[in-house]
Amino acid sequence: MRNRFFKGAFILTGFLLVAACSDKGNEIETKPVELPIIKGNEVEVGNKPIIEADYQDIMIKNVDYHFIHEKDSAIIRIKDTEIFDVNTPDFYQTTEYYEQVGDDETASYYSHQKVYEKAVKKFSNIVEALATLPAKTSIEIQAHLHNMDAPSEKINEITEARAIKLLDRFSNEEKLSHISFSAKSFGDTAPVYPNNDVEFRINNSRIDLVVRREK
Repeated sequence: MRNRFFKGAFILTGFLLVAACSDKGNEIETKPVELPIIKGNEVEVGNKPIIEADYQDIMIKNVDYHFIHEKDSAIIRIKDTEIFDVNTPDFYQTTEYYEQVGDDETASYYSHQKVYEKAVKKFSNIVEALATLPAKTSIEIQAHLHNMDAPSEKINEITEARAIKLLDRFSNEEKLSHISFSAKSFGDTAPVYPNNDVEFRINNSRIDLVVRREK
C-alpha cells in the first residue's frame, strides 16, 4: 500500500513538471528601430565583445548614475543634467557667459549653485573612472531625451549634438586614448520608463555609455 502511494505521487509530480515546462506563454516579437549613427573612432573588427563574469562596477565620484550589467556589455547610465544644460545641446556655461548674454536670472542661479564648477568636476570624474578600464575597451555613447513638448526634429537635433560633443571630448582626452569611442543619437525613441510621469521623464533624458571589452 505504501509503495503504491509513493509510486502514484511520483507519477503525479512528473506530470506537473511536464505541464509546467510546456507552458511557455505568449512570446512578444520586437523589431529593431533604425537609428542615426554618428561615426567615431573605428573599432577594429574581431571577436565578439564580451563583458567578463568578474567585471567590476565602475565607481564615479559625485555623479548621479547607474551601472547596469547586460549579457555582452555594461551600461553606465548618467542623468543628462549631470553634464548638459537642461533640454539643450550645450555643456554648462559659466556665470559670466550668462551675464554677457543678458540672462541675469540664470547667471544668478549659476553663481549661487556653482553649477558650472560642479559640472566640470563631474565630467572630470567620469574621465577618471573610464581611464581605469583596460585596453581593447570600446564605448558607445548613446544620447537620449524624453518626449518633451517639442518637434521630433528638435529633440533629435539636441541628442545628436550631445552625442557629437561627448564623442569629441572623450576622444581628445589623453587618459582615454586606449579606448575606442563611437556615438549614436536616439532622440526620444528609446525611453526606459513610461513618459506619463515627471520623474520618469527626467530619467529618460540620459547618456548611456555602453562598455564592451574584446576577448
